[in-house]
Amino acid sequence: MKITKHLSERNFIFLALLWTLGVTIGSLVSLNNMPAVSIPGNDKTAHFLFYYVFFILWYFGLTKKCNTNYFSVILAIITLCYGICMEFLQANYTANRHADPFDVIANAAGMLAGFVTVYLIKKNYT
Repeated sequence: MKITKHLSERNFIFLALLWTLGVTIGSLVSLNNMPAVSIPGNDKTAHFLFYYVFFILWYFGLTKKCNTNYFSVILAIITLCYGICMEFLQANYTANRHADPFDVIANAAGMLAGFVTVYLIKKNYT
């Protein structure tokens, strides 16, 4: 049982790293050659989901290693800072992407939903 739990923590860290890499590439790569799809709110929904999953994967990957009372809050701050950094990098280091304050809000909402999800899971299953 202990080995299975250890492996699952490693899997979460691996998935969190892959997810972070995917979010980073998705945030910084030009999408000019992609076909245009016009779905209202689609971009903000994607931001919400990216940061929701981001928070949850990192939480379950690191929760045993960072066993402090404030770990969730620290991870929330790190997640928010990561989202802001991605917007800053888009604005300053990409040719075809731009920063959008509403993306930061969608990122923060996704992180907050992940925070609440983790809280509810911990409350109901521990």
